[in-house]
Amino acid sequence: MPCSQCQGIEHEFGEREARAQLRRYRRRGPSGTTRELIEVLVRLGVEGCSVLDIGGGVGAVQHGLLAAGAGGARSVDASRAYSEIAREESERRGLTARIESTHGDFVSLAESITPADVVTLDRVLCCYHDVRTLVSASAARARRLYGLVYPRDVWWLRPAFALGNLILRLRRSSFRIFLHPTAVVERLIAAEGLRPTYLRSHGMWQVAVFRA
Repeated sequence: MPCSQCQGIEHEFGEREARAQLRRYRRRGPSGTTRELIEVLVRLGVEGCSVLDIGGGVGAVQHGLLAAGAGGARSVDASRAYSEIAREESERRGLTARIESTHGDFVSLAESITPADVVTLDRVLCCYHDVRTLVSASAARARRLYGLVYPRDVWWLRPAFALGNLILRLRRSSFRIFLHPTAVVERLIAAEGLRPTYLRSHGMWQVAVFRA
């Protein structure tokens, strides 16, 4: 991985963390905001659609949309451990033939990635330093729907993120977390011809869906 943030992702989101999340997913299903994102996209219509899930983790969004009738999915994840465990879970669910999995930095790979009807980034923006390139490149590949879960741009999260990054520095990790301004994110998405159709906040997170 060429960037230090991607190297940090590999370290912070390793096999131990991935397997712990997989156990939670198998016991409880998707987290609340992930479930909401899936439900909103399903209501807007995913039958027969292609899906591009960036930073897909254990595959919750892909599995949910495929179960609702999506035609196929591609997953791109910067964590090798999550990519491998997502493939393992897809095989267990009998979905291997319907999911293409790619390990790598989406921004570096974007030129080679085919557009999809539905593009999703579930808790990904806060893990990436270059929000402009990430949002622009991913939104440009959404033909119909673009769904996000990312942190709210509120004052009380700023000290929490600063403390989190201090702890990461003290641990000598190259990984950082980012609180990107909502206005910037929305402006970048609008520049790709997508308009907001759903927005709801839950604590520190916001669930947002845009459509072409």
